[in-house]
Amino acid sequence: MVKHKLPSKGQRKKLEKLLGKGEEVVFVTSIGDRYFWIKFFSLLPLAFLFVGIPKLGALVRMKQSYTYALTNRRFLIVRGIFSRKIVTAPLDRITHITVEQSFAQRYLFDSGHLVIITAGFDQREIVIENIAKPVQFKILLEELTQKLEVSGGGDSELHLKALAA
Repeated sequence: MVKHKLPSKGQRKKLEKLLGKGEEVVFVTSIGDRYFWIKFFSLLPLAFLFVGIPKLGALVRMKQSYTYALTNRRFLIVRGIFSRKIVTAPLDRITHITVEQSFAQRYLFDSGHLVIITAGFDQREIVIENIAKPVQFKILLEELTQKLEVSGGGDSELHLKALAA
């Protein structure tokens, strides 16, 4: 079982208006911190030449506007600062999870891309780019879906306590 930090009060409060009755946040992340800071400092010299300002701005917006959350029932992607786009995938609909990492992502940035395939009419694919610690996120997501399958969607509080232990 993967050990992870529980979401902070601020993260829970930010997401609580998106949750259904009995739904609880298990894990919250964003793009990788190491990825962000290495990219930030590599673009900083270009910003002084005014060439890197748009890229630097896009990087900062990406860090502030992408939130990935796991609840006891679904996976949420919340994008945006002023406007908002929310994508959800019920855990019982996730059929396949793939981690894609280049050499630099794996060893330098400790980030990667997560590809989530969901069941349904059009077999949706959700791609999450530059997520921090993608392998641990994949394992946690698989553990949650497995616990949901085994229990048949039973007591969600019991699931959270078992994952936190």
